[in-house]
Amino acid sequence: MTDRTRHDEIERSLAQMLADYSIELTVQRWTAEQTAIVDVCRQGFEATYRLAWLPHATLSELARIDQQDRTHRLLVTGPRITSRTAEALVAADIDYMDYAGNVHLDFGPVFIDVRGRSGQTEVSSHRAAEANLFSGRRMQVLFVLLTWPKSAEMPVRRIAAAAGTSVGITQSTLEIMKESDYLIGRSLHRRDELIDLWAAAFRGALLPKIRKLSLRGNIDRWSAPAGYLVSGESSVEMIRQPQTLTIYAENFDLAEAVRNRWQKSDDPNIEVRQKFWEAPESATPSDGRGIFVESAAPPLLVYADLLASKEPRQSEVARSLRKDHLV
Repeated sequence: MTDRTRHDEIERSLAQMLADYSIELTVQRWTAEQTAIVDVCRQGFEATYRLAWLPHATLSELARIDQQDRTHRLLVTGPRITSRTAEALVAADIDYMDYAGNVHLDFGPVFIDVRGRSGQTEVSSHRAAEANLFSGRRMQVLFVLLTWPKSAEMPVRRIAAAAGTSVGITQSTLEIMKESDYLIGRSLHRRDELIDLWAAAFRGALLPKIRKLSLRGNIDRWSAPAGYLVSGESSVEMIRQPQTLTIYAENFDLAEAVRNRWQKSDDPNIEVRQKFWEAPESATPSDGRGIFVESAAPPLLVYADLLASKEPRQSEVARSLRKDHLV
């Protein structure tokens, strides 16, 4: 088994187990065969750890892991962590989790301490599985599947690349979708229902993660440079004099704000957000001629941004787009 295959299996196992706790784990990079730098997130609160995966998670095994890198707190994981080892780890201020569902995570306001489990965890209910779909990074996977339904037929690694998520998060998202009958075989089902749920969850779950800059300035004559996409009311042709501008960019150039005399503000009319997705190679652009401006973001995102504004005029346009099956 190659290192990459082993790492993918570890990511999938941890993502499946952590889904019960609404925890997302994203691997930044593997630093060695058994260690990686990872981000752990729950309800918007994040922490970065140095993950140590041990096939036999004992203190003696842990001693073999090079602990000279003190940049990040240690997070120990493996198939099974005994109660005795768990107590020692907690005493040493080391967080842990195992495949049975035993977890100790303590960062920011997040505190989870579950011990004594000896078997594989199960999703507590059908409803819990569906709820776990609408956490931030899983919503990125859903976005790709809803925007380009044929992407459900792609290999997991390619879906992950398009969504900007880890293989583990992507795999667990697909499995939850299958459990909830949103994915049957390699075909997307109940798409309209998923769109409504995704758009409703967008403002609270995904938006806080992708918001980058809040600015104020004149937008009357601004046009999107190459690589920038527009969403919200500025992306819809039927709104003639938009008052707000929403920009999605992989790397927003601050010189763009300087040229247009935009300034940071607590009362913004311009929002810059992270473009988290990459359209699959085989994707065909949606035909929005006469409806969306040329530089518009995908219709699902435009729809969600219009709803998230909580502004009556934008909400009315969003409902019109949905009624006309443009989303």
